[in-house]
Amino acid sequence: MNAVTQRPRLATVLVYGLAAVCLIAIHLATNNVLGFHIDELYYLASGRHPAFGYVDYPPIVPLLGRLETAVLGVTPWTLRLLPALLGGVNVILCGAYVRKLGGSLGYQALALVAGITEPLILGTWLFQTVIFDQVAWMLSLYLFLSIVIDRKPRIWILLGITLGIGLEIKYLILPLILGMGIATLLTPSLRQDLRTRYPWIGGVLMLVIWAPNVAWQIVNGFPTVTYISNHQGDIQSGGGVGNFVVLFLVLLFLLTPLWIAGFVTLFRTPALRPIGIACATPMVVYLFVGKYYYPGPTIPIVMAAGLIALSRVGRPRLRSTLIVAVVVASLFDLVALAKITIPTTPADRLHATGLDTEDSDLASTVGWPQITDQMTATYQALPASERAETVIVSSDYGVAGALQIFGNPKLLPASFSPQLSDWYWLPPHLTAMYVLMVGYAPSDVAFMCTSAKVVSHLVVPYDVVNLESGAPVTFCTLNAPLPSLWGRLKDFS
Repeated sequence: MNAVTQRPRLATVLVYGLAAVCLIAIHLATNNVLGFHIDELYYLASGRHPAFGYVDYPPIVPLLGRLETAVLGVTPWTLRLLPALLGGVNVILCGAYVRKLGGSLGYQALALVAGITEPLILGTWLFQTVIFDQVAWMLSLYLFLSIVIDRKPRIWILLGITLGIGLEIKYLILPLILGMGIATLLTPSLRQDLRTRYPWIGGVLMLVIWAPNVAWQIVNGFPTVTYISNHQGDIQSGGGVGNFVVLFLVLLFLLTPLWIAGFVTLFRTPALRPIGIACATPMVVYLFVGKYYYPGPTIPIVMAAGLIALSRVGRPRLRSTLIVAVVVASLFDLVALAKITIPTTPADRLHATGLDTEDSDLASTVGWPQITDQMTATYQALPASERAETVIVSSDYGVAGALQIFGNPKLLPASFSPQLSDWYWLPPHLTAMYVLMVGYAPSDVAFMCTSAKVVSHLVVPYDVVNLESGAPVTFCTLNAPLPSLWGRLKDFS
């Protein structure tokens, strides 16, 4: 390799590396500002109960959470380290799309800038299935783009493996798989690949990787179907199609014209139309049966096509103006949405700034150690004879997860929740006579208690408003063993 070849490659590595480091640095600098999110507590609890599946997601993410915290310790910063690194991968893929489409390093750099400031990427800092799902989508789209452009059938095998892993992360990738399938059937060149063994090997590998989770679903009576059915009502009550469009446009913000140009380019270019179909399919599906951020991982590749369209503008002055506009729009997006995409506001300022009601994710990171202290005090205030026969049951998985992480086992009893996967973890032979029911009013538990009275209410610090604010704590004297009553508390919503 000569020096002339080395210099462009070095420049490319430096540009991509700098972009990834910028995003990772932002996350690492702010990942400890707020405490554990309610869902992070749930993933940690799920990781302590290894299984081939859970009610609302497949197994990979909670198992990664368990591995990461086992090595690095259980803190918000250590748990969020992996999402930060994966965010850097997503930024690199933003530039890689443009590179694969034939764009120069300058346009790749533009895509990297847009990626760093994109609310979907920058704002994904919590340890949730979302970041892992994004990587699976974006890498799958890169591989599909490589199949379309490079015409190397063996890439189908890598695509199948990636999609299989995606199915073990979150089921939301199914419409993308559908879109790729439709695109393949509608595109003559891709249909020719079906005459080779590689797409079929990829498909088999995808199904083999997904098979353990499918088996778990069958054995447990498809609990995820129940969850999705219950969850759909929440989605529909969120405003329907109009609300979806408005919130999706927030993800695009001032770069909406670039995204539109990208879709036009994909569908007007026969060679790239399969990518357009693959991206449009989940958009259509989730427009009616999902949330606005579900198809969000398709945004970067569509933006990349928009940048390619920009590079082909014939008038140099107009092209230069549009390039500046993309940079300015990206930076404006960063500044305008920084309060909700970057967790820089400490817990004691969330309510004063209104962010606790504006962004429920931020609010849901507050109060877990204090709630643990309150529950410890409530439990310790019980007579010694009752404490020995008391357990704690929370209506949501957050309190149960918090007590397991922050609670002193010498001062607190076992804690459980009937919500989602926590429902499976109640010991079948539990013999408690009393329960501190968190989040239940006496009337909610009258069927299972000979007596029930509210003994306290949860207080979330700094006046932050979240799901736990003011939740009642009811002391219940059981009228039957808790395991025999557990089915009536079951909550898969």
